[in-house]
Amino acid sequence: MNLLHRFMSTLSLVARFPVPLRTKPDYGSVAFFLPLVGLHAGLLACAGAFVGLAAFGPGLLAALSAMLAQYQAYNLFHFDGLLDSADAAGAFGDQEKRRAILKDPRIGAFAMFAGFMILAVRAGALSDLFELARTGIESGSLSGAGMTRAGLLPWAALLLAPPSGRLAAIVVTLSCSPASTKGLAASLGSLSPVAAVLGFSLAASPAALLAGIIWGPFGAALSLLACAVVAMLTGVLVGFWYGRRVGGYNGDAMGAAVELGEVLVLLLALAIGRLA
Repeated sequence: MNLLHRFMSTLSLVARFPVPLRTKPDYGSVAFFLPLVGLHAGLLACAGAFVGLAAFGPGLLAALSAMLAQYQAYNLFHFDGLLDSADAAGAFGDQEKRRAILKDPRIGAFAMFAGFMILAVRAGALSDLFELARTGIESGSLSGAGMTRAGLLPWAALLLAPPSGRLAAIVVTLSCSPASTKGLAASLGSLSPVAAVLGFSLAASPAALLAGIIWGPFGAALSLLACAVVAMLTGVLVGFWYGRRVGGYNGDAMGAAVELGEVLVLLLALAIGRLA
């Protein structure tokens, strides 16, 4: 029951739908459960993509359907953190000014541009992945293995990106200290890197299964390792910037890491799909 309460507490941090908690939230296992929440986000994205593909076929509308399902349930919170981070990054001034910008509910030109770019890149990457799958399946030049690779790659990417982004958010907390003694960052306490790796490994296992069908066991392990490296680098860079420019991380830093980590994994999957 304690583990269930900890999972529900983690879910309540990031979900946009109501999460009933009978007692005070317990964030003692956030490092383990946050990537698992990413698996749920990935499944929602797959469901949205399935509906979009059935209704509109491969292309931009299918990509937007996948994004709609995931963002409505989860990622709008993280997207808000990215926007705030972009405005703070574009500001001139000291740490106090940047902290004030992060708390300001209004958005500026830097946030608008960063938000547009991240959504456009995500939509473009997903659209190209779906088109790549369609082309591979319909092409008579591909063998049965090639058709399988092309058809499964978008789904593996959709399932792997959200856990990777949330691993990046955890790495942010490990790479610098909280900016304040109050708020989300302070309430999380010290997160366990071992628990984070275990949670990511479990959350990424469905994507690893698909990657194994595409490339075999070695390819599955390599794909997980590559995405984990991308997540860690993203988290370290975001944490380093927040540590230097803001004086520590906050919830916006974690949200920005989620968005950047997810998009980078989708771009990596697209690059691999084009080269394969």
